[in-house]
Amino acid sequence: MSPSEIALPGGVSAVTWEAPPDTPAVLVIHGYGSCKENHADFAELVAGRGMAATALDLPGHGATGGQLGPHALGAVLAGIDELEARGHSAIGLRGSSMGGFLALAAAARRESARAVVAICPAQPRRLAHLLESDWPLAIDLERAARQPGIARGYWHARGDDRVPWEGTFRLAQISPSPVHLRIKMGGGHTTLQHDPEVLSDSVNFLMEHLGA
Repeated sequence: MSPSEIALPGGVSAVTWEAPPDTPAVLVIHGYGSCKENHADFAELVAGRGMAATALDLPGHGATGGQLGPHALGAVLAGIDELEARGHSAIGLRGSSMGGFLALAAAARRESARAVVAICPAQPRRLAHLLESDWPLAIDLERAARQPGIARGYWHARGDDRVPWEGTFRLAQISPSPVHLRIKMGGGHTTLQHDPEVLSDSVNFLMEHLGA
């Protein structure tokens, strides 16, 4: 099925691959400086496995206007709410870098969120420094990671020089079961986003924990 463009509350631009109600759905969240089109390959894999998928542009990115700020988390929550409104009760989130940070935070705020894939997830202090803004510090990432009832899969490249892998290792340590951790040798901050093995493994992880 071909994707269609939609607008989420707050003027957030998104593209969605529809599937019948009651099937699992996945929300795809990009990182800082990226856009939804850069992660369409993952959304298409999800759709090809019979699940619904939505990829969005965070505020100040892609086709979404405004500036990046505290409302970025609200944009992700709006994406979950839109999937719920279409009849999808088991929702997964897949985020890269800042998107992984937001995916983990948003999942802890919605009961329909059953699984998260976080690829090289950003840490609040480093993200605040990069953005020259304190809003990431208001999100307690470790508290979100401890929230029970959510399957969490973490992937990180050991060669990532932007977000050290040790922070992801720490998140996996404190996350309740079920949790999956894969630290890949070498690579960089963005290499795992389109790595064929990681794409396949992370889709399989979501399918398993969303009951697809």
